[in-house]
Amino acid sequence: MALTRKQDDGSNKKEQGKKESGQKRNTGKNSALNKDSKDRKNVLRQKTDQTGAIKKDIALVKDKREVARKEAKKDNPAKKEKVNLIENAQKFIKGAYGELKKVHWPGRRELIIYTGVVVVTVLFVGVLLWIFDSFLSTVLGFIINR
Repeated sequence: MALTRKQDDGSNKKEQGKKESGQKRNTGKNSALNKDSKDRKNVLRQKTDQTGAIKKDIALVKDKREVARKEAKKDNPAKKEKVNLIENAQKFIKGAYGELKKVHWPGRRELIIYTGVVVVTVLFVGVLLWIFDSFLSTVLGFIINR
């Protein structure tokens, strides 16, 4: 959809009728005042014509962009590339190996300390679960026996 700007060559009959009737009115005493008001109206009319022309130009540019996008989508259908599984596997292994090189591996002492922390934490959580389980089983036993 393309918009075109309407060219105004002064052939609009409504505006001509306004101009002629305005000229007939200027023959009175207030012709100087009427000329000033006419000048102001003409300036305002020109400004509104300019802003209207700018808006139309912006609309034209947007429409051209939309048409270009639609044409680009039509011209370039999505093509599926053939997947080479061996190359993908090689890339994955190389990437994983590169990441493993970046890892900060703990020393022997750090490994023993971290293992101890994990074992103590697991034992602590296990004891807490055992206590809560014993407490809830005794409470439910009293409720069921009543």
